[in-house]
Amino acid sequence: MGLSSTISESFKKHTYSIITAIIIALLTFGYLYYILPNNERKEDAKNIAILKGIEEQLKTYIDDQVNYISENKMDSLKLSRFKGSPTVYIDTIIINKNKFKQLEDGTIRLSRYINLSVSSKNLKNTLTQKDINISDSINIDLTRFLTKINSITYFSSFYICPIENGSCQSHKSFISKNVTLADQDSLIKYSRKNGPFGFKESVKRYYADQIKIPRTSYSIYLAAGIDNSAFQTSIRQIDTDLLIFSLLLIVVLILGINFIKPIVSSYTERLSQTDLVGVAFSIGVLIAVFVAFGILSYWNIAVKSRSTNDLEKLAKNIDSSFSRQIMAYQSWTTNPMMKEEWNSSNNKFFGISLKKISGTTSGNEKSGIKKRSPLLKKNTVKTDKKSDVISFKESSKLFNYLDSYFRMDTKGLITTDLSTTVPDIRRKYADRMYFQILKQKNLNNQKIDKLLTAVFSRENNKYQWIYAEKNPKLKDKGITKGIAFRQYFSEELTLPPGTGYMLIDRKGEVLMQNDPEKNLYQNLLNGSKKNLELISLLSGIDKKSFEMEYQGTLYQVYAKKLSIKVDSPIYILGIRDLSHLNRLSMFTFSNGFLISLFYGFFILVITYFYSAYFYAGRLSLFSNHHFYHLFPDNTRAYQYKKLLLINSAAIALAIIMSLISSPSIAFVFCILVGVNLVLINLITLNIRTSNPGKDLFTLLLLSFVFGTCFPLILFSYCNLYFAIIALFVTHTSIINYYRGWREREKKDLNTFKDLNEGVKRKAYTRFLTARLLYHFAVFPFVLISAFYVNEMNDFARYFCSSDQVKVQNKESEKNIINAYSCNCTVESKQPLLLANCKDDIIQRANLRFLDRPAMFEIKNFTFNSLNNKYYLNSTAIVKSGNLYDFIFIVSSLFITLIFLTALIYYLLNFYSNRFFFYDLMQAAYEKYYPCKKEPLANDHIFIPMVNYNDIKKLIEKSDNQLTTPINQKNNITVNEVFDKDNGNEISPALRMDFILNYNNEKFAETYNKVWDSLPKDDETRNVLFDFAQDHFVNYKNKNILMNLMEKGIIDSHQLTGRLKVMSLSFRIFILSKSKNDEKFIQDFKDESKNGTFSKLKIPIFIVAISALILLMYLNKDSYDRVAVMGGSIVSVIALINKFLEANKSL
Repeated sequence: MGLSSTISESFKKHTYSIITAIIIALLTFGYLYYILPNNERKEDAKNIAILKGIEEQLKTYIDDQVNYISENKMDSLKLSRFKGSPTVYIDTIIINKNKFKQLEDGTIRLSRYINLSVSSKNLKNTLTQKDINISDSINIDLTRFLTKINSITYFSSFYICPIENGSCQSHKSFISKNVTLADQDSLIKYSRKNGPFGFKESVKRYYADQIKIPRTSYSIYLAAGIDNSAFQTSIRQIDTDLLIFSLLLIVVLILGINFIKPIVSSYTERLSQTDLVGVAFSIGVLIAVFVAFGILSYWNIAVKSRSTNDLEKLAKNIDSSFSRQIMAYQSWTTNPMMKEEWNSSNNKFFGISLKKISGTTSGNEKSGIKKRSPLLKKNTVKTDKKSDVISFKESSKLFNYLDSYFRMDTKGLITTDLSTTVPDIRRKYADRMYFQILKQKNLNNQKIDKLLTAVFSRENNKYQWIYAEKNPKLKDKGITKGIAFRQYFSEELTLPPGTGYMLIDRKGEVLMQNDPEKNLYQNLLNGSKKNLELISLLSGIDKKSFEMEYQGTLYQVYAKKLSIKVDSPIYILGIRDLSHLNRLSMFTFSNGFLISLFYGFFILVITYFYSAYFYAGRLSLFSNHHFYHLFPDNTRAYQYKKLLLINSAAIALAIIMSLISSPSIAFVFCILVGVNLVLINLITLNIRTSNPGKDLFTLLLLSFVFGTCFPLILFSYCNLYFAIIALFVTHTSIINYYRGWREREKKDLNTFKDLNEGVKRKAYTRFLTARLLYHFAVFPFVLISAFYVNEMNDFARYFCSSDQVKVQNKESEKNIINAYSCNCTVESKQPLLLANCKDDIIQRANLRFLDRPAMFEIKNFTFNSLNNKYYLNSTAIVKSGNLYDFIFIVSSLFITLIFLTALIYYLLNFYSNRFFFYDLMQAAYEKYYPCKKEPLANDHIFIPMVNYNDIKKLIEKSDNQLTTPINQKNNITVNEVFDKDNGNEISPALRMDFILNYNNEKFAETYNKVWDSLPKDDETRNVLFDFAQDHFVNYKNKNILMNLMEKGIIDSHQLTGRLKVMSLSFRIFILSKSKNDEKFIQDFKDESKNGTFSKLKIPIFIVAISALILLMYLNKDSYDRVAVMGGSIVSVIALINKFLEANKSL
């Protein structure tokens, strides 16, 4: 029993520590055994997909080299003599397997046969067998290929060796780039496997495969390696949205410490004014968290919507370009003269050369028809009619990109070729994909008669498009006709950085992309994570806009089906890399949220110091009274309603300014209004006058004109420091004026108690809600919007100032793809309110945790001079492409505002009741308490901003009407001392000390009797001592508080209605226990340490810090920024929690 009892007691004692350890262990376990392995699998799958693309490129590269015959080869093999011949063509090119040579020096050495087909018997008789079956050797340089691949992928190491008997022959390896000898040995050992490989003590991670050399029985082993550091960074990389969300959860977890204390704390734990202000500030920070995350989401939606417009324009430009080209090429062939020759020709080869007439410009080029070969004189088309050339005038530019018209027979042989190039020797193209598809009767139960596809030349990194179809007039003969051309839109389009396009077929194969250097042979379905939108698109469902992760990069996509009528659809994908938007989100969150946090702390500090200056000479600098004006006051219903209107107007005004002004103007205006609201609220709720409406209007007018407008005007003329000076000079002057309100207000304070009509919880909570809403919802909204507008404007400004845009602008505006719908060719959208100098305060507000996203992109631009135009403002958050989206966004923003307002209201209402005891305040107002009144209770209405007559009334009097205290030695009363002080040399604070010291000395015995009458064996004395410190006590001690009210020891203030000790002197007596009764104080402190909250606080901090450390580890490349941001958040919140640990004096 003893052992089990000891274990049970130990378990109870360390319950929270055990729970904390379990939570951290679960986080670690989840990371090590789920997140990390899952990320490794995803990263490996991505790299394997890239390797597969490299393999396909390599195979096609080798096959192209086998089929390629250079001009020098043509001459050396004597093939040039057959160019343009209608009777000779290349039938096949075959690899001579018997003469296969070893792979060495990074080169594949092959032997091939070029077999000719000769239909003319006369010509055939003149040729030898060697002339028809030509033997040739070729060298395929793989180093050149791998150099290109290395520059466009993360692979930095390559190893290639020949395969014999299924394993790598190390003695014949011929390419080893950035591979150590130890890694080579390991790769050779595991050459039968595909990896991934992570060898011991290796700094690389390898992926490998065996590749069969086309048209041979030989294979090579290809291994590609990526740096382990890059791999580890990738698998630990956290998505930007997840990183932001995780940081917000940590913030909420830390804020939860303040939220849970009034709820879970034991009755022995103490609550103070610090906890109340901490809860109020935490509510504000929580709202700032929601606003920051929500506004980021809204702005990202707005930016993506603008990107969709850009990508839609891009896709339509590409579509119209294709349509114009094909229509022009098709209509040209319907020319009556050409159509007659085309249909009447019986020869298998009909050649006409189409060439540009020299000496023409790109805007007025002409096309002519010229004989191609002297062998075909009778079939030559002659034209000298001007109309035949004029008919091509508008489309003459398109003919610069036309390569040929052609016909193929059923064997893939070119039977007719109308080409713009010098005649070449004819060849069979039976291996081409388009020919094979058209040759089939049906494909997947779909009849294919028309087809559009692309062919890529690796020699010059250019695309050739083939528009092929079965000849409807010659279906029975199976002849295919087509047009070969090069697209021209890629030369004319001007794209912002991160913007591109792809053309894919229905299987997801990439036919073309704007950067030919990238891996071509990639399948979007295989190279990206499973994307239902992409699958739906390729299945025929019209899905225009979606997001897609491709090769580890997230893209925004706008998809459009090519309008050219083909039986196998082609899809145009306008794509925009979302990396810039992710950087913008992270940059804006890190700056926006932290600046909002610092701004909230600044408002807290400025409120404190304004109050300290307002009460200078009357209250201590460290007095708890400096936040009393923010506590409920039963006589302030009128002020609360008026201040609610003022704060609501400030909210509306700040939002309007954000929409119509430049980012810097909106930001500065919001701060100015916020600081002026602090002053207006502080003075209004600290003075009592007979005409509060007039005084409030005067204060509002002075603050708006001299505290807001005048500093704003100074700032707009680049006088920021003068604006700050003007602001604080104005506020100092206003505070100095209102400090003397009690001397000007002759009305006795007792007359104001008639305004006390009971608890005004709703009016008070609404006012405080509006104040928190401005500082912690409107300010983050204005700030985050300012950052977005500023960064996007700068990005558009760089793009629109670039040289390529200026050149394109002179030629054709439609070819410029906008940067986030910022149109470079229209007049700039100047804000209504704009600074008259460099508008860079938002840039200077950057906390420097991250580089500015716009500056990150500046390396992509070249310009001579930078313009200073504006291309968008904060209205971009609600502007959309259609009315329905606009209504949805505005409605959702309005609903969000209502939700935040309701959340603040109900949180304030809930927590304020736990601190102020509204029910007991109302009961005291209804005269239910006290049941009996203490003789020394002082009902005088005391407020710190008092005149000398008010101070005299602090003198205590008992039932036997004690006289005014007299200094027996000098025979002088305190009243006489005060009356003779004509120069007011004795400060109000010192006068109060005289009286309070006298009261403590004169009535010490009576006060001790009251104290001794309280029971020692329960919490009554502890609760009273806790309440005396700052008039706050734990809500769970409510019954004890009621007992003290029944005894008259605690009553309510006649003006504010808040609970207080029966007299100020008795309160000072109770607080003196901290010096006179050390045992009581020690017991009081010890008892406060062992509550539920004290046990929960440290585990919550440990979990929060552990989660922050885990984020830093997961995001190693952003270690510094996560550490600084997380540390700043934790430090600021901790600093605020300690800020109000003030002296317990008045």
